[in-house]
Amino acid sequence: MKKRTDRWRAAVACIALCGVLTACGQKEKVQDLTESGITAEASEGENGGGSGGEPEIKIENGSKEQQAAGTQGADSSGAGENGNRIIRDQTFEANLNPLGKVTFVSYEPEAGENSTADARFELKDGDRTIAVLDGVYKDNNREKERFQKVEAVSFPDYNSDGFNDIIIICSYLPMSGTEGGRSEVRIYSGSESGAFTLEKGLSETADSALAEKTVQSVLGFLGEGKKNEAPAGWKQAYIDYLQAQDIEEWVGYQLIYLNDDDIPELVKIGNSEAVGCMIAACADGSVVDNQLNRLYFSYIEKGNLLCNSEGNMDNYYDLVYTMTDGQLSLVASGYYGAKDNSKLEFDENGDPIYQYEWNGKLMSREEYSRALNAVYDTSKARDGYAWEQYLSREQAIQKISEMQQ
Repeated sequence: MKKRTDRWRAAVACIALCGVLTACGQKEKVQDLTESGITAEASEGENGGGSGGEPEIKIENGSKEQQAAGTQGADSSGAGENGNRIIRDQTFEANLNPLGKVTFVSYEPEAGENSTADARFELKDGDRTIAVLDGVYKDNNREKERFQKVEAVSFPDYNSDGFNDIIIICSYLPMSGTEGGRSEVRIYSGSESGAFTLEKGLSETADSALAEKTVQSVLGFLGEGKKNEAPAGWKQAYIDYLQAQDIEEWVGYQLIYLNDDDIPELVKIGNSEAVGCMIAACADGSVVDNQLNRLYFSYIEKGNLLCNSEGNMDNYYDLVYTMTDGQLSLVASGYYGAKDNSKLEFDENGDPIYQYEWNGKLMSREEYSRALNAVYDTSKARDGYAWEQYLSREQAIQKISEMQQ
């Protein structure tokens, strides 16, 4: 009886030792992946159950919307492909038309004081590379300067063809070390096939024209080719439009100058948060409606940037838009709040502790503020209207009729 008990105890000890060794191996594997900027998640079975098989590998960081405007800075970590490291601050998930949900990955070149290798950019579907963006120079090597960092990435539709484009801003240092660094703009146009073409001439022109290179300034430059003169008939188009509005649904109106042409945009202020605000813009002789979420927004006058900042019940957002041909398109998005406001926690100052996410990436409150201001300079922003200081429908018609054509 004693011999059988001893044999049973030995078997149990052996099983426990195997379990410990297996767990240690899994922990090291997950740690290796995490340090490289990649997470491993157990994939579910075909019917959604079970956790067998190898882990599914996917890049960290994500974006809810297609228009991710870049955050500043380029701290990098994690081994990437071909010896390059993933720049995690400039790696995003994006919903790009026509590709759908993909991951935009920025790679830092191999370190080296005399290295002229440039950064590399890819689009991935899971662990499959579906596109590699062309470099500025042959073999993706600079001539007389070395890569410093990726300053910003954005996915607008700057040419309004219905397909997302890509704007990248990188900074470089001279190899000689006798001159200061510089920033460089890259503009890639998207297409129906999902391919991206480096618009080298347009990129070089933007570089020459812009003293300060930001996503905002590049988008402003790309809109400069449009007519600045107001076409005939826009006043009557607005007047006819206003006369058809429901005076009960819209409590007031305001005229703003969002882009840099001579035609104002018409703000329609709803009678409730559910109705929200609407931005009406005159394009090609007709009026285009753009619905915002709820009532509050700000904008940068003549800067062609508008931020819809709203929310409730401890769930808030900052949605940044630009306007092309009367249509607003999203260039960046941020969300913050509490997952469960019934269990809200507060810091030492009595402020609620929220989770902050910019273009799909979790970050601190301070990082969120920096990321927002990298795209939308809040110091230059002004309120879309002042409550109860707006125009009535008749006043708006009168003001428009008195404006120069």
